[in-house]
Amino acid sequence: MRVSLPAGAASTACTRTSTCSPSAHVSAARPQRRLRTCDPFKGGVQSLQASVQSAHRLQKSVGVQCSAPGLVVKEASTGVEFPEVVSLWGSSEKFRSVGAGVRAKKFAFVPVKVYAVTVYVEAEKAARELGVRSRGGFFADDADEDYALALVDGAFAKALVVHLVRKVDGKTFYEALEEALAPRLRLAGEGAALQRFGDFFQGRTLEKGTEVVMLWRTEGPVELALRPEGGPDLLQLTPDLRIEAVSLGRALFEVYLGSNSVVPEARSIWAQGARALLATEQVRRSTT
Repeated sequence: MRVSLPAGAASTACTRTSTCSPSAHVSAARPQRRLRTCDPFKGGVQSLQASVQSAHRLQKSVGVQCSAPGLVVKEASTGVEFPEVVSLWGSSEKFRSVGAGVRAKKFAFVPVKVYAVTVYVEAEKAARELGVRSRGGFFADDADEDYALALVDGAFAKALVVHLVRKVDGKTFYEALEEALAPRLRLAGEGAALQRFGDFFQGRTLEKGTEVVMLWRTEGPVELALRPEGGPDLLQLTPDLRIEAVSLGRALFEVYLGSNSVVPEARSIWAQGARALLATEQVRRSTT
């Protein structure tokens, strides 16, 4: 049975204004836009029902399925399943997956799947911030880029969980990321953070089924943990490495969610996941 967590757009009744009132977390450098201020549930009960139905339809693109003992997010091409909701070490908040994608590399011109990857965010905090941004007009164009950027910039903890579908040595895994990470971190003057990140993977073998968990706390450190196949759940993990470098956290998420994502097809899936969280916030506000 397929089920869904609410997503994106609903029927809306909108009026235009000529000024922009972005959320406090939106960069001041971002150009202002001509905005629509919307009440998605202006139409009363029927509109609310239509919104929930629309949310369910959009959710299907995120890939949430019912699988005992709970909901999972499935990356279709690899068959890898991630729990939809998890708890992570050191946090009392629940984290929700916003979808999953696959990283492939070409060998002899043939794409080979290397790992599946999901993005987790603190669900309640992320939904509320997306709501603030929406009411400020940040998503007026309903562009995937804006939703992806909101996940990177948002003032909430977030995690990348990489599930290897083939055996990879740590050096190769790191080097595939280094190309994208290095320019960002050197520009920020944090080459030492990149060095520590790279050293962590040197001499390691990442077996098939291993998960690399990269947790970035709000404006804080990046924590890394390796979870072997069949290992403890994410709440019980102890981080293997902690790096105090905000620029590393941002760079890691830009590598996956930025305009030059290493998993470009997944970017639109994650944007849909952000729309799903926004819809839950819109429903919450309309019914409280």
